[in-house]
Amino acid sequence: MDSHFRLRGTGNLALQYTKNVFNAKVIAVDINEQQLALASSMGAEIVINSRDHDAAAIIQEKCGGAHAALVTAVAKSAFQSAVFSVRAGAKVVAIGLPPESMALDIPRVVLDGIHVVGSLVGMRTDLAEAFQFAAEGKVTPKVTLGPIEAINTIFDEMHAGKIAGRVVIDFKNNTSPR
Repeated sequence: MDSHFRLRGTGNLALQYTKNVFNAKVIAVDINEQQLALASSMGAEIVINSRDHDAAAIIQEKCGGAHAALVTAVAKSAFQSAVFSVRAGAKVVAIGLPPESMALDIPRVVLDGIHVVGSLVGMRTDLAEAFQFAAEGKVTPKVTLGPIEAINTIFDEMHAGKIAGRVVIDFKNNTSPR
């Protein structure tokens, strides 16, 4: 049986870990078409724009529910949707942290034995593991360089959700007068 993992707020590294390290099929869910196109290009088997479609219903219909859901989005609606997109006995992992409290469908969680857990990332052991996966070619961060002169444009694009992957500010090739 194939394992399906649902990713919401498609972090490009989360997608690569799920697909290339854990060898699972990926269902990417987001509201941003650019992020969904990136997810598709990186190997997501199914991409769903949850602004236009009921992602949970589509996932239930296509594969009987995901085996797990990794929620990297910070929207509380993403967590509620994740609970309805998984099959009985699945795990919903909270990576993104919404700024407000949220409610989950407790009868669904209890009756279907769904585990909801949090995951802190960025610990020292995570970093060593990430470097190892990168060295093995399993994970390749999507990074572009941006000049310091474009910092305001880069921040505007970031806030508008127009950046696919990450942008690193290039201070070395600074053309601004000091």
